[in-house]
Amino acid sequence: MKLNTNNYKYKELTKWYRRPANHHFKKNLNEHIPKIKKHISGNHVLYIGLSEFKKKFESSKYLSFIAIDEITSSGNITESKRLPFEDNSYDIIVIIHALDYTENPYELIREIDRIATDDASVSLVGFNKFSLWGLVKPLMNKEASPWFLNFHSLYNIKEWFKVLGYDSSYKDTSAFIPIVSRNISRYVSKISILQKIFASNFGGLYFLVFDKKIIPLTPIKLKFTEKYMISSFPKSSLNRVK
Repeated sequence: MKLNTNNYKYKELTKWYRRPANHHFKKNLNEHIPKIKKHISGNHVLYIGLSEFKKKFESSKYLSFIAIDEITSSGNITESKRLPFEDNSYDIIVIIHALDYTENPYELIREIDRIATDDASVSLVGFNKFSLWGLVKPLMNKEASPWFLNFHSLYNIKEWFKVLGYDSSYKDTSAFIPIVSRNISRYVSKISILQKIFASNFGGLYFLVFDKKIIPLTPIKLKFTEKYMISSFPKSSLNRVK
């Protein structure tokens, strides 16, 4: 699956999180990661996202990672339609903003499903389309971060995973007010009432966890007897067959 191959843009979101005006959002994301980790369990972890937050998962015993802000234009993930991992190899998959970078999110999700074990958990962080952030996005500079990214709705993401046999086990959003000017950044951390009322569904950042549920099918052996098969037809039908 192709991510945005314009190399400088990979680093733009990391720079955006590091700006003093956006410190509140970085802190918010860091505070949500422990909540996400409570809903996931396993030994083999794959992290696809910004290197800024990778350290939160480095305590895992077996960790593989793709830092999207360290990818070059010749990297495997930008040229190949397949992730460079074997089928059924990870029971925890963490995606932080990688879905925002790809032009075909469902293709990435299908690849995630391919490498996920039968009882895997997939956690995602990204920008919510149905939020004030999504509302002002068309008015913002398309070359600036985070407005050049692809925002997705919670409904679409849930449906994509549902089709592949996943159940939603955790959902939350935060960062209700977008930073569109330096003046607003002064008040973002103070608007707690609006956050509590609206952020559960309409915050700019979403936090989701999906659990893969593969239920093995047990074949049922049906016993057909001649007596049963004949008795199931009306007598009139049997006479016509003769």
